[in-house]
Amino acid sequence: MTAELEAELKAATDRILASQSRKKLVVAGPGAGKTFLFRELLEASTSEPDAHLVLTFINNLKGDLDRNLGDLSRVFTLHGYCQHLLRRSAALRDGLTANFRCYPGLASLIKTDWEWLRDGASPRFVDLMRNLECKDEHADFYGDRSNYYDAVDFDDSVHRTRVQLAANKSLIPEYSLVLIDEFQDFNKMEAGVIDLLAERNSIVIAGDDDQAFCGGCSSSATR
Repeated sequence: MTAELEAELKAATDRILASQSRKKLVVAGPGAGKTFLFRELLEASTSEPDAHLVLTFINNLKGDLDRNLGDLSRVFTLHGYCQHLLRRSAALRDGLTANFRCYPGLASLIKTDWEWLRDGASPRFVDLMRNLECKDEHADFYGDRSNYYDAVDFDDSVHRTRVQLAANKSLIPEYSLVLIDEFQDFNKMEAGVIDLLAERNSIVIAGDDDQAFCGGCSSSATR
């Protein structure tokens, strides 16, 4: 990095550090210094690492952030964070036991259950969840079957967490600082969890529309 770019990055970082806003949005592409900014923000906080939260989209990104920021913050993918919250809170689990399994493919199994038990074509449960449209009969059926199997898939762990946090906002965790990486890749449901965190926490969101996947629709198997 040239001296000119270093000076530009430092100036931009200093402006963000000086901002008193509890909600900040940073638009930056690859190599723009987002990890450097995150580290500066975390180091400027006087709180312990467990009072900081960094969320990102997929496991590969989580690994990079863990190596660079793990000494200053808890780092999760969003689905991993939601499962962490579910294991910690019976109220969020809403019928699951504390020993529930993460079972990739559960959504397909429950789809088959609908077809057998309801003798008809199954709703597109995952699409409904991602678009905040899984409600009433569909949500009840999926939740009941998930509880029956005592298991969650990637998307429904986020869906369950968002629904329960929205219903009881006193359950929203509090942190000194929340940092969100690659926000452009989150779908509506995932962004809904971040919106809820932003209601009670100081938050910095970083993203770049030019890098977006197709609306957060990448395979959950990579998460």
